[in-house]
Amino acid sequence: MRVEPVRRWGVWLTIATVGWLSGCKWCHKVPLPTIRGQAPSSSTDSSELARPLSPAVLPPPLECGNEGPKAAAGKGPSNLSPHSLATSTLKAEQGAEEVMPASLSWPQTAVRLHELLQRATPRIKIVALIGSHTVVTDQEVREAVYQRLAEYRHLPGPLRAAKQQELYAAELRRIIERELLLADMQARLKKAGKLSAMEEIRDYAEKTADRALHQIRKAYGTESDEEFLNILRAQGLTLQIVRRQLIRQIMADEYARTLLKDRVRTPGFAEIRAYYEAHPDEFRTEDQVQWQHIFFSFARYPSEAAARQHAEQVRQLALQGVDFATLVQQHDQGLAAGNGGWGIGHRRGQIQPADLENVVWSLRPGEISEVITTSSGCHLLKVVERKYAGIRPFDGKLQDEIREKLLRHNRESEYSRLIAELWRTGGVQVVASPP
Repeated sequence: MRVEPVRRWGVWLTIATVGWLSGCKWCHKVPLPTIRGQAPSSSTDSSELARPLSPAVLPPPLECGNEGPKAAAGKGPSNLSPHSLATSTLKAEQGAEEVMPASLSWPQTAVRLHELLQRATPRIKIVALIGSHTVVTDQEVREAVYQRLAEYRHLPGPLRAAKQQELYAAELRRIIERELLLADMQARLKKAGKLSAMEEIRDYAEKTADRALHQIRKAYGTESDEEFLNILRAQGLTLQIVRRQLIRQIMADEYARTLLKDRVRTPGFAEIRAYYEAHPDEFRTEDQVQWQHIFFSFARYPSEAAARQHAEQVRQLALQGVDFATLVQQHDQGLAAGNGGWGIGHRRGQIQPADLENVVWSLRPGEISEVITTSSGCHLLKVVERKYAGIRPFDGKLQDEIREKLLRHNRESEYSRLIAELWRTGGVQVVASPP
């Protein structure tokens, strides 16, 4: 079962299937990788962002083996409560048999990863480095890709494989962008001596994430918390994992929105008018019609005359002001009653039955037709709305549409510039190509 995306500020917060690392033995005395965005406790940086690794000591991506000294057993993130999840870390103790796997839904980090890489072959494949504090794992990117692949399962093998590579690159970039935003947010707050504001930001993100989770559960129609948790477990997810993913994404989105607030320029009237005049084809419309239909089948009457007589009686009721949609529900013997009273087809060449095409286009909005006779029965029509072919007028409604389009374009352009700046200064290293 696939969890539906949750929309927030134009960004889709996808909830991907979570895989668990199993059987990996870590280097002696080296802290386990922490959950995405978690740093080992410290007096200054126990905030959301991961504390991690220096790119200088990180080799190209490594596939893990089973060799290496044994490490301590730790508790997986599924044992953490949602509110303790942000500050809890998995700790290794010397002499334990094995390490419980950390969730790979978040980049894995460790303060002394260079020791780990020197003493063991890790199972984690690192695909990107961001500064000296965050890594992105292959597993995390794959989880984001897998939940989108269902859209392309109809493609033949080679095309599906190509699409998977395309999605992998896109998801990797999305994750990197998110981490760049979070790293920049923390750096700015720290420089301004306002790291305490991180708690306010996190509190906002937690509340928003909880509302999103409520909507997800509502969409599933689950009757109990346990039922919802079972649905998540069936996908390899836990409530803590999903909640933390949402919190992290919301924090990045909110920070980006705040940065762009003063950067994005609102288009003025002259710019809107210039766009309208420069793109006439964009505002060209076809003939469109919304119409209602009542069908009287000859097969239901003793004679064709009886059918026409009934149709004329209904027409008189409509002319007297009786709601046409109500008359459809009461008298229609075709498909319209089951279609909300609407006739089939909205553009030229689409009207069904085709015998009604000319009549439909000849009526004005609000006009009721004469009784129309075809080979199968009688018809009564009413046109509700009509849009004529041509260039849309430059009215207030269209101006608002153009303004929003230009504003969206400006916002996207500024976001691209922002990310480009962070990418240049954030020390991003992509150390693996799409599989």
